[in-house]
Amino acid sequence: MLNKLKWTALTVTAVSVFGWAGPAAAEATVKLRIGHVTTIEAIAGQGSTKLAAMAKELSNGAIEIEIFPNGQLGGELEMVSQVRLGELDMAMVGSGLAAAIEPTFSITELPFIWKSRESAWEVLNGPVGHGVLALMEPKGIKGLAWGVWGFRGFLTNGFAIESVDDMKGRKIRIVENPLYVQTIRAFGGNPVPMAWPEVYSALQQKAIDGVETNYHGMADAKQYEVATHLAVSNHIFTSTVYLMNLDVYNSLSAEHQEIIMKSALAAGETMRDGAQKANEDAIALMEANGITVTHPERDSFAARAQEVHDKFSVFIGPKVLDAVKAAQE
Repeated sequence: MLNKLKWTALTVTAVSVFGWAGPAAAEATVKLRIGHVTTIEAIAGQGSTKLAAMAKELSNGAIEIEIFPNGQLGGELEMVSQVRLGELDMAMVGSGLAAAIEPTFSITELPFIWKSRESAWEVLNGPVGHGVLALMEPKGIKGLAWGVWGFRGFLTNGFAIESVDDMKGRKIRIVENPLYVQTIRAFGGNPVPMAWPEVYSALQQKAIDGVETNYHGMADAKQYEVATHLAVSNHIFTSTVYLMNLDVYNSLSAEHQEIIMKSALAAGETMRDGAQKANEDAIALMEANGITVTHPERDSFAARAQEVHDKFSVFIGPKVLDAVKAAQE
């Protein structure tokens, strides 16, 4: 990492000494790495592909971004830590995982906080969302842009979920985030934090009873091969976030910084545009592969979500919580 920063500093010095040599193509090539946990074909992969392609195009080939899908660089929590430490340039993770560094990011994951996917996108890309992204900078991370994975449900092995009462005592895999711990407990289940690459085998071996995530993620990881039931509960809407090591970002020229920001925004829009259909297609695919689909009664879940809101308003800040609700009125 230090060598990389020294290299960038030498590049900047050379430009200042010898003068500007022309358009972006004249700058030394900037090579960056980005990681995410899903396949390259998944929504996250489509976003990262857009990010890399647009950055290369806008910089006339001066910015090269190498993509590491499938959790090659570790789970989401590991990659957030790597970005913070400068061991990884960029990562695309669920925003709930970013809350491990900055608790305010939990606002995006509160159960039943969003009225619709459209209102979620509008608020996140407005003043409230920009303010949350900026909170990462004191942590050594640049919050670039939001993305979308969409609504979440439960994929289970051996039992159906028709109402919140069916959650009682069940071991449910969750992302490594305290908000998800409290949400599953509020629903009566036993939360099991677990890195994404480990979930398939845990379901297969019945070390867990089910997994809580977005539908496209379930299908992308082929978890339906080792499960029996899907509950389309839509209890949480998952946004994602593109993160970058702040030192690496600051080492770039102003022009390259602008290109990275524009490319990350376009990557998020690519995810948003594809997420709804991808999740609908995933539900249909799992049903076609023998999964029994239920649509639990939502009010029983929503009634228990208020205790999660009350608990996390302390960490998120009541002003942020009120701002999110007011922005949707």
